[in-house]
Amino acid sequence: MIDALISGKLIKTPELRTGQSGKFYTQLLLSVSVGEEKPVIVSGMAFESTAEKIAKLQKGDALSVIGSLKPTEWIDKTTGETKHGLSITVNNSLTVYDIKKRKPATENATKPEYSSNARPFDDPIDF
Repeated sequence: MIDALISGKLIKTPELRTGQSGKFYTQLLLSVSVGEEKPVIVSGMAFESTAEKIAKLQKGDALSVIGSLKPTEWIDKTTGETKHGLSITVNNSLTVYDIKKRKPATENATKPEYSSNARPFDDPIDF
């Protein structure tokens, strides 16, 4: 397995589902730009609270995920060709909506006050 941080856009809207154990999960497909003409498609699976958070997103939303990445291989049903891809088991995620939640906290932080005659590097050190 490869530990990875992947950022891309959702290809379809994820759906929150419940497994046989009663825990939430969601599947996702990310279009990831790698500087080539065609983006790489990465499939993923998230569980519990991370799945709930991702399931609130829509097709086209930006998403960054952290998790275990592995190469996958399957046979295309229509052509019979062997296809290759990437799959990630998501441990955590970050969206623009998460950043907006945190932003007001930094705006309300106290700023140091300077008097108009204070000089920032006015140390009593003689050279």
